[in-house]
Amino acid sequence: MACMVNKELVAGVRTVCDVVETALGPFGANKLLIQRDGTVTATASSTELLDRLDVTDPAVTLLDSAASGFDDLNSDGTGTVVTLAGALLQRADRLAERGLHPTAIERGYREGLDIALDALDHTARPLSSFEPSDVARTALTGTRNPQVRRAVSAQVAAAVDAAGADASERIRVLSRTGGAAAETELVSGVVLERGPVLESMARSRSGTGIALLSSTVDVPHAGSQLGRVSRRVEFEADSFADREALAEHESGTFTEQLRAAVDAGCGVVITERAINERVQSELSAAGILGINRVDADELQRIARATDATVVPTLAQVSEATLGRGSVDVRRKAGRDMTFVTSDAGETTHTLFCRAPDPRTVAAFERSVEAAIASTAAATRDGRVVPGGGAVEATASWTVSRESQSLSGRQQLAAEAFGEALMAVPRALAATAGLDAGRAAVRLRVARSDGRDSVGIDALAGTTADVLGELPILEPVSLKRDVLTTATELAVQLIRIDERLHATDLADGRAADAEEDAPDTEMA
Repeated sequence: MACMVNKELVAGVRTVCDVVETALGPFGANKLLIQRDGTVTATASSTELLDRLDVTDPAVTLLDSAASGFDDLNSDGTGTVVTLAGALLQRADRLAERGLHPTAIERGYREGLDIALDALDHTARPLSSFEPSDVARTALTGTRNPQVRRAVSAQVAAAVDAAGADASERIRVLSRTGGAAAETELVSGVVLERGPVLESMARSRSGTGIALLSSTVDVPHAGSQLGRVSRRVEFEADSFADREALAEHESGTFTEQLRAAVDAGCGVVITERAINERVQSELSAAGILGINRVDADELQRIARATDATVVPTLAQVSEATLGRGSVDVRRKAGRDMTFVTSDAGETTHTLFCRAPDPRTVAAFERSVEAAIASTAAATRDGRVVPGGGAVEATASWTVSRESQSLSGRQQLAAEAFGEALMAVPRALAATAGLDAGRAAVRLRVARSDGRDSVGIDALAGTTADVLGELPILEPVSLKRDVLTTATELAVQLIRIDERLHATDLADGRAADAEEDAPDTEMA
């Protein structure tokens, strides 16, 4: 009975998995997402699809949380995780109908996972036999233009090589509408989607001190104090002369702070908040380039790149807190954008992407982020596996063969695990316009012949050796995480046998406690 309840509870999960499966690969079908406010979005991104779903079902929420966590960690492979989890759930239903208990299914699935992970390691090739740009090109599904894929994947590989192990954190992808994707440019530094607060300010400062502030740049108010306030002073300026004297005092204080910053070498002020209009001209006259309303995350990236320290106000700026670098304002995509470059701190890169419309920009940006993450993962591990569903087909064939040595119902569950792995190459074949069943047979025949690099070449629309002239490669670490996460998610959902409301449980415990409480007499 428990298995039947589970089947009802995870019905919504299987529906979501079926939808995501048809969006897998470079030719994944677009989905029209209609939000409550009437906004319509067309997307083939599994991540965006899950993010925008209006989820109310608890089991679907569990799936969404697991997928989001995987995407935050890996930035790629989320669609494959959901597709595999759906296939594992589907086969678990069939096993349950044959009388297998969830515990037996779990044990068989975990045996199958161990075999699949061993097969993954045996299928792995050294990255040194290929180029990191091959991994980037595989993940770059946001465009099908061969020239664009070649150019951008080379830029991604170069950026990852320069950024090192923390490439995903040090490389930001910035997209703007207008122009062609081929105009994507790799910038060594941080790019801000903002220009100077005043047109009269210098548009270029080379090798100067960069002050990073977290608050509004304005004249200090008399009596203001940073940090813990131990005494509050109030000024009452009743006469015009007193108010004028107070204004002059505040303005003079700001002028002194500005002069001290300039003497320390400050040539650029970048703040998270605003730069008040009444001080903009004074900054410009002092030769300072001012940029305001910069996101806190971007401010921290600039701090790391320029070796600067973010301080609250201009009064705290000193030679020790200033970063060093060059700041240039350029006209890009019809608006001013600020480029911050420096050799003082850690290596930072920005991939500036261009595309003809907002939807294309978003899809291209996500695929570039996936390419960066995959290339960095492959570089760290130094190993890759054939893509295009080839490694899943090899793992499936290996599990089916080695599960014969298992006994009892555990063998049935392990065999079902192996069958579920074929969901990935089947989905890739279907979205590429191939006969999924015939493609699956060809992949199995290739494994029987010892050819483990035959997979689905979606762009070519055929089954072929994916390690040929344009290799299709994926990092080993990503594939391990995909298999492990999908299995853990499926097992967690398989073992659900009832839906309970925590509030109801709490009420029940309270009632039981009240009944069990000893009788007392009020004095």
